[in-house]
Amino acid sequence: MEKSPDYDVVIAGGGPAGSTAAYLLAGFGYRVALLEKQRYPRNKVCGGCLSQKSVRFLDRVFHLPLPALRQEGLIDSTGNGYALYIESRRVLAGALAEPFYFTRRERYDACLARKAAEAGAEVHEGVAVTAINHARRTVTTSDGDRYAARVIIGADGIHSRVRRSFPVAAVDPEEWKRNLGWALELTIPRREVEALATGDGAIPLCNDLATPHLVFAACRWGYGWVFPNREEIIVGIGGLLRKNRKDFPGQFAEFLKAIGLGAFADLKPAGYPLPFGNYIPAPAHEATLLVGDAGGFASPILGEGIFYAHRTAELAAHAVDRHLTTGAPPGETYIALLNRRLIPELEAEAALRNLIYRCLDNRMHLPLMAFMKATNSRVIDAVQGSRSFRGFRRDDDLHTAIW
Repeated sequence: MEKSPDYDVVIAGGGPAGSTAAYLLAGFGYRVALLEKQRYPRNKVCGGCLSQKSVRFLDRVFHLPLPALRQEGLIDSTGNGYALYIESRRVLAGALAEPFYFTRRERYDACLARKAAEAGAEVHEGVAVTAINHARRTVTTSDGDRYAARVIIGADGIHSRVRRSFPVAAVDPEEWKRNLGWALELTIPRREVEALATGDGAIPLCNDLATPHLVFAACRWGYGWVFPNREEIIVGIGGLLRKNRKDFPGQFAEFLKAIGLGAFADLKPAGYPLPFGNYIPAPAHEATLLVGDAGGFASPILGEGIFYAHRTAELAAHAVDRHLTTGAPPGETYIALLNRRLIPELEAEAALRNLIYRCLDNRMHLPLMAFMKATNSRVIDAVQGSRSFRGFRRDDDLHTAIW
């Protein structure tokens, strides 16, 4: 008799996507192995922004309402207002109807991995995936172990080894590169900012450094940001790699000067790729599914990745559950759920992104500013998840449970 697989599901990558899939599938009663190449708490370069749709997801799925997030130390700061610029011209600013929250990823990721373990998943830290055999449904790791499973989930980030094991027919490398983003980011202690900020930049930061700032055209087809944390300020720029190439370092230095932080221009920022509209429409091959950054899922406008990591993992977990209970092909179910629950929103957001950046490329600032002012609250609601990007219609059920 043929030996049963060691696990029902093996998940490569223990960030928000991997931990969400592991938490749900273990909760469904399946044997789950979660493989994370680093050890918690792990460093992760990330702005750490939690939109309202992310906060609602954590409440709905992980049973972590806002007070519990605070108790767990996952809310580092709160952004109750915002300021939006095009180059050095302030277009919009004010209070938010619902705040954005900011987290520290080393705490966030460790907490969610712990939740997955408490649900029954086996969490293996310090274990890197080195090879995937799709036909045999096995994953080989850096310590020489081989994990067999009925389903494999690739949640191993933008550099995903699981994705790179897919055939070209499943993942078009040229299309992947076309919408690949790049970001440069510095994390600066508040005391240093307060001591060295000149205040003479073209873009004035608020005195308490508590307001998130977004600056479009800090680079081509991208934007700059200043995000508050309790003890630090996160400053970065990000945009399409193909539109900027080698210009990023100079643009980042100019951005620092524009916000009055030129004293930090000699520091070396962390650089990292990020999805920026290059999601894979059919991120499945045989019994392997890609979620989160591994599948290119992030906001095409802002590059927000945390919510999309959670949401794609939830869709994948339900597809796997259906496969393991009924035999339905996991890839078909997952793709159908993506097409119904997520990709139409990404397509609409990508269309808005293209409109914004084409206007910026053509120096059509006045009509763009008029458009931003006319749609401001509706765009914010769409980013927060209470409206759809498709026509900005109100939709409080947009990101709710699958069934």
